[in-house]
Amino acid sequence: MFLARDVVDEVLAPRDLEELGSTVGGKVIQTAKTFLEARLSGERILRCWGGGGIETKSPGCTVSEVKEKIQVLLEEYVSGGDLKEACRCVKELGMPFFHHEVVKKSVVRIIEEKEKKERVWKLLKVCFESGLVTIYQMTKGFKRVGESLEDLSLDVPDAAEKFSCCVERAKVDGFLDESFAVEETQGKKENGSSSSAPTCTA
Repeated sequence: MFLARDVVDEVLAPRDLEELGSTVGGKVIQTAKTFLEARLSGERILRCWGGGGIETKSPGCTVSEVKEKIQVLLEEYVSGGDLKEACRCVKELGMPFFHHEVVKKSVVRIIEEKEKKERVWKLLKVCFESGLVTIYQMTKGFKRVGESLEDLSLDVPDAAEKFSCCVERAKVDGFLDESFAVEETQGKKENGSSSSAPTCTA
């Protein structure tokens, strides 16, 4: 895992593993290569030491610390509007496997109708189009919002409808797959019926 992380952090080049494998520790090298070849390997390998790493040159952060950093960067971005700085802060979290939290907090902010919603939406769109947030993390973030709708509805009664509108817009903007279904994240209401999709306006 250490060697695989070296490759992800660009400390070692993939060819360096080939050279090491031909000399000593062949089994260890082969295992590291197997880790790297797996689907979403970069995100999974980064989990072995948490956040920080090459971008921040700092030790790993706890989940609560990262959530707090995300909240702060969103508030600073909404206040100042510096899109480039916001993207840099997301990157410097050093936790690409946790970018779904950026998505979740952004969508929740939009649902709660806090100030400058379009600015938050632009951040999501740019993060996706630049490759900073993967389709996997984007989808996971939206799913997390869907799973928390019951709690959100306590403060925002029409949270489910607003979430459905966010999903439809994300599909139109291209950073959420057409197969994403709101019902799968919301589940069923207590009476067994599912909520109907609202008509969204541009």
